Amino acid sequence: MRAHVEVDKIVGFSCLDVAQALQRKFEKPLFDAPGDTQPGRNFTLLHEALKRDGINVIGSAPYVEATLEQAKMNIALIMDAAYGSGAHVDFHLDYNLDPSLEPLIYEVISQVKQVGVEGWIDTNGQTYRRITIGHATRLQLFDQEEWQRLAEAIKDLPITFVGLPQSDLYMQGRGDYEKPLGAPRSTLRVPYLLNKYGIEVAMSINNIQNAFTPQGSLDPLTLCSLGVALFQTAAPSDIEALIVGYLLPYAQRSVTLTSKLALGVGESDGKRLFPVSGDAADFVILHGAHSTQSAVLHPSFDRTVIRAGVVVSRKRSSTWLLDD
Repeated sequence: MRAHVEVDKIVGFSCLDVAQALQRKFEKPLFDAPGDTQPGRNFTLLHEALKRDGINVIGSAPYVEATLEQAKMNIALIMDAAYGSGAHVDFHLDYNLDPSLEPLIYEVISQVKQVGVEGWIDTNGQTYRRITIGHATRLQLFDQEEWQRLAEAIKDLPITFVGLPQSDLYMQGRGDYEKPLGAPRSTLRVPYLLNKYGIEVAMSINNIQNAFTPQGSLDPLTLCSLGVALFQTAAPSDIEALIVGYLLPYAQRSVTLTSKLALGVGESDGKRLFPVSGDAADFVILHGAHSTQSAVLHPSFDRTVIRAGVVVSRKRSSTWLLDD
């Protein structure tokens, strides 16, 4: 939900003040007060919403809680609700660059193991419910030993990280404004984490034109070209990385197959970037893109989207010259 407010010499900031007050009112934690040990009305509503038909995911932002203990209880409550209803989980987690704050990712891992990994993975070993971790900028402060420990901890768990570069870059590192290099690149390093530790990270786009992301496009392919500069990688060896037996650029995988995995779509569904005979007819044609490298470096505007064999969207550009 988005609200536009006026700011001018007549109303001043009165409309903006009201809008921000409403934003604070409705952007609430699960616990009403710092000392509470039981969740408030927000969790009751969230739990009731999960019972509605067609709702198959529940999530929260534990970092908005007043205390570390409540943040951990937030995670436990959400995980328990998801486990009991068969829903996916989506956390916005560890959204900071503060080395003094405990990374909450290990609380999520602990909660998964408490109920048992079998509670999230079926008897055939195929994941049917996913736990998505958005932002996770705090992990950028990890050293190699900490990354190796995390990679080992999650390797058999249905956990997928999702970097949100446009939001992460805009919001994080503001305390470094006066430093010589300014704010750091405070978003998960997609190719590095994959190549170094085997950790797949999806990339996505948060709300556009809001306080967290006032800029950018909804087109996920724009993250590919942003990633080239952000992660300083344009070499074919990075763009067309050899992954599980087929050429697949990390950037496109992060906004296609890994994103699909994060959403809980079956792991056996869609293991290739390019469809072959027998695959579901769900794909996007990038007109004018002659290679995966060109699709990453300068994704084409002209596209056709096909879903279940039917063209559902088409975008075309036109060029004309004014004849004097």
